[in-house]
Amino acid sequence: MDAKPQDIDTKSVISMQELDPSPVDDSTPDLESLENGEYFHKPEEDKPKRTCGFPAPNLGLRTHRWDALLSGLQKYSTYPPTAFFALHFANTALFPLLTRSVPASEPYLLLTRPVYQAPGIEHLVLTIPILTHIISGIALRNIRASRRARLYGAETRAQRESLSFWPRFSLQARTGYFITPLIGLHVLVNRATPLMVEGGSSGVGLGYVAHGIARSPIFWNVFYLLFVTASVWHFVGGWATWVGWRVTTVRKERSSKGSLEGYLGYPENQDRARRRRKMWWMVNGVAAVGAALWLAGALGIVGRAGEGAGWEAQGWNEMYSQVPLIGDWL
Repeated sequence: MDAKPQDIDTKSVISMQELDPSPVDDSTPDLESLENGEYFHKPEEDKPKRTCGFPAPNLGLRTHRWDALLSGLQKYSTYPPTAFFALHFANTALFPLLTRSVPASEPYLLLTRPVYQAPGIEHLVLTIPILTHIISGIALRNIRASRRARLYGAETRAQRESLSFWPRFSLQARTGYFITPLIGLHVLVNRATPLMVEGGSSGVGLGYVAHGIARSPIFWNVFYLLFVTASVWHFVGGWATWVGWRVTTVRKERSSKGSLEGYLGYPENQDRARRRRKMWWMVNGVAAVGAALWLAGALGIVGRAGEGAGWEAQGWNEMYSQVPLIGDWL
């Protein structure tokens, strides 16, 4: 039997649910903003603020949430290593290029060594900040992965795993994770091994590095080429991000199809594209020049100095042969 029109209308009215209107937020952040830490949701005044359980210093953070605190730690932990980075760049690149000689460059390295190798200072300037930077970056990535899973409403375990898995890495993240084991190897050869063999690294300098390159030229040339290039790009890209030039931290979109910005010739869109191109060229240009200068001094001058002589060379051979795991290759 066909239902009467009146019955259909009554059922339709009953089945409808009245929903409160909600405003449309045009400034809803995209996933890229959430992943790169540019957006932190401001809690309403009538809601209690979530804190870490202890008063956090005012480091320019908007809230005291864990992601904001970790972002501050990741940023400010780069300041001490940057000072060391500048000194090391001068000692191993600029002075060798100016003097064109390893023996003539050694005194400059010895003058600055007490600054960052004094007892306790080395760990404050390098060890603790670098570990803080790495650990906070990994923790941030995990937090943002969990936030992404909640954003898309993952319910099952498979959905949570697919959404919580780390996203595609940006160039900044790739270079950071790439140089982490290289830094470990550099410290193992130049700091840890001399400490184990001779009780300190007072005999380690540019001559020690030149001696190692002469012993294993292929290994060390490839190592320093990758290490220096990736490190310079990571440092330059990171500082560009801190000042607002997000070049290495932005991942390319998979496809530009369907983007209205590519078809609408608005002046603001054209200006934005020109600014992005200008920033890209400036950041990558500075990184390329810095890497080229460092490689010219490290490999072009120090790398061609050859092996040492006498008792000093014998001590260096002993240290290189006792490097854990790879001593037989060196």
